[in-house]
Amino acid sequence: MQPNLSEQHALEITYGLSAFELLDAIRRRFRLKTALEGAVAEVHFGKKLAMATKEGWLPAFREHDSDGMHDFSIEMADSSTVRIEVKTIRSSNGRPMLPIAVELQKTRASTVDASSRFYGRDAFDLVAVNIGRASGDWTDFRYCWVRDLPPHGKHPNKIQVMNRLERDGIWYSALAEALANR
Repeated sequence: MQPNLSEQHALEITYGLSAFELLDAIRRRFRLKTALEGAVAEVHFGKKLAMATKEGWLPAFREHDSDGMHDFSIEMADSSTVRIEVKTIRSSNGRPMLPIAVELQKTRASTVDASSRFYGRDAFDLVAVNIGRASGDWTDFRYCWVRDLPPHGKHPNKIQVMNRLERDGIWYSALAEALANR
């Protein structure tokens, strides 16, 4: 159902700004735009999963929006679950860094354990990396199994932070292909 464009969005009412003013505020602030791009990637990935369930090759999925939890869980035909973390490629000043890479670490670490910023190898099963910053197509993803990613140099139970997407044999351009190779 499409919204009535003559009605104000709840955020316009809450903040007393027009949709244009809110979007312009995002455009002018690097960190806010980066956060928005992460949300855009998650929304597009959710749409991919919804289409896969509609097409019948993916039984079900759940989206999670909780600190410390992966972004999506998908149920496979054999009743197993695949936990997925959605990320965007690394950028500098809004432009993709070359070579294209994904940064796999959390925003913050606990004050007690500096290594808590790094993802554990058991935090999720598959990473879905949105490459919209490079391709211009925000529906474009690459997929990799955590088991295929190198371990962190100082913490073998954690995932290496910077991972290039060009590594042959471990990155897939289609979700169905990645899932078929689990």
